[in-house]
Amino acid sequence: MVGKIVVIGDSSEDFSCLRNQLMTLGYDREEITNISFQELGDLIVVEAEELVFLSLSHTNQPPLEVFSYIQELFSEKPIIVLSDKEDPGISKQLISVGAQDYLVKETYDQFLLKKAIRYAIERRSLLKQVAHAKNDYEKLFLHHPNPMLVFDRDTLCFLRVNHAATEQYGYSESEFLKLTLKDIRIRGDHSKLNRLYKSLINSERLHDVGIWTHRKKTGEEFYAHIYWLPTKFEGRKAQLLVAIDETETIVNAARNEELTKEIKAYADRINSILESITDGFFAVDNEWKFTYVNRVFEKTFARKRENLIGKNVWEVFPAKFGEKIAPRYERAMRTRKHFNFEEYFDALDMWFSVSVYPSEGGLAVYIQDVTKSRKLKEKIFNDQINLNALINNTDDLIWSIDKDLNLLSANEAYKKRMRSFSQTEIKEGRPVILKDADKELQEKWTSLYKKALTGQSYNMESAANTTDGSIFYTEVSFNPIRNPQQEVIGVGCYARDITERKKHQLMIEHHNRLLEDIAWKQSHKMRGPVASILGIMQIFDFDDMDNPFNHELLQHLKNTTEKLDAMIKDIVSSTAALDHDIFNENGSANTL
Repeated sequence: MVGKIVVIGDSSEDFSCLRNQLMTLGYDREEITNISFQELGDLIVVEAEELVFLSLSHTNQPPLEVFSYIQELFSEKPIIVLSDKEDPGISKQLISVGAQDYLVKETYDQFLLKKAIRYAIERRSLLKQVAHAKNDYEKLFLHHPNPMLVFDRDTLCFLRVNHAATEQYGYSESEFLKLTLKDIRIRGDHSKLNRLYKSLINSERLHDVGIWTHRKKTGEEFYAHIYWLPTKFEGRKAQLLVAIDETETIVNAARNEELTKEIKAYADRINSILESITDGFFAVDNEWKFTYVNRVFEKTFARKRENLIGKNVWEVFPAKFGEKIAPRYERAMRTRKHFNFEEYFDALDMWFSVSVYPSEGGLAVYIQDVTKSRKLKEKIFNDQINLNALINNTDDLIWSIDKDLNLLSANEAYKKRMRSFSQTEIKEGRPVILKDADKELQEKWTSLYKKALTGQSYNMESAANTTDGSIFYTEVSFNPIRNPQQEVIGVGCYARDITERKKHQLMIEHHNRLLEDIAWKQSHKMRGPVASILGIMQIFDFDDMDNPFNHELLQHLKNTTEKLDAMIKDIVSSTAALDHDIFNENGSANTL
């Protein structure tokens, strides 16, 4: 058995002397064990209860090697070195590598020995506490969810980064150590950074330095909320930088209004972190009593935390509150499973997104105000309903297609019209070119759609035969649909019924042709007979009516007159046809 005190050395005289001294200090003989250097060879690991004395007498091995070997065997135990002579160099080296004290034989008394033992045990205990604290700090630093970076105050070179930093920025730790603070900032911020750094270089407190634009290894930029805390790293003056990614928050203007502008320092206590988040947060124990409430929760529900801590949650809030969410909280407490839900609170006229995290000690609940986003969703839904009502309450045809000529959307007028041309059911997601349509018609409309897909906007008139044999005229507008990158992703189409207008236009064109024909006959064909008649009348001998030449003229006049009469009848016939068309079109012979 190893006692409370282990004395290592080959001198039985030294051991006997030391044991007597220790017994005068209150140790029993059985609590003091001597182990020679030869016996140490059979040991693997030995743990003394309190203390190890290492006597360097009668050993030719270098003191540092001997101490290192003993330190491995008696891990985490205080070791006091005993030596025959004073050697400041050796004593300093041994103390620096872990020896608790260096005593020279015959120079220390009982009081000094007692003091050395007490200080060695206390100092070793303190060092263990420091080591544990350092290890805890190292874990907190490395595994903190937000990027944390340590940089030199003078050179701005990075000295240490945590896992979140390497993940956020894309650099490995070794790559980070080759960079400076300026390398993760955009160039336009360098002057601003220099001014800020000069103003804070001598400050010894935590600073919220606001929102900055940082750059990742890929060149991608993001917004980071930055905190600076003065610190030391391996004896060098340094700054601890904490970067919280606020990109999504800044882009979203609605949430940006809710962000806390000033966040207090978070260092030693987890409460400071909870106070910095933008969600309302509260925690309850297994008896449903409030154990923590943050400021956002206080503000949202207009309740002071001093009036909540220790109170039962179901007694504090209205009965309706408990009726709505109590079953969910109780299920989380019972099943120990995390869940989310959204709930409307009548008293506040607000919507909340609630995340519940159960634990052995109770529940942690995060509450986010989603009133604006909820109302926006309702507005979009109502707008969609109104838009559908608008496009379906018109006789005009409205539809859109994608790049593959599949129907994206269509109003009822369009679907009804398509059913009059084909028995194929037209639906969203199916080809807009009907397979049972005439091949020439398919090719025509395919060409029209593809023209619009090149980015051209244009109008055209279209004539088609319906299943009952009638002709249907439409004026169609083709407009490319573009995404935010201005790429054409489809075509929006609008068709108006112009059948009546087109028929009227064709009738007018027909009438104009008839009128043009009548005018031409009047101005060209009748001119010859009229000129002949006028010429005959000029040479007719009115003085001698019996002149034989007059008989020839009269015969010629008769032929010309008959010819003129035939022309007049032709004009009258054309005029009658025009009157007939006008009568049929308007229902009245007197209406033009």
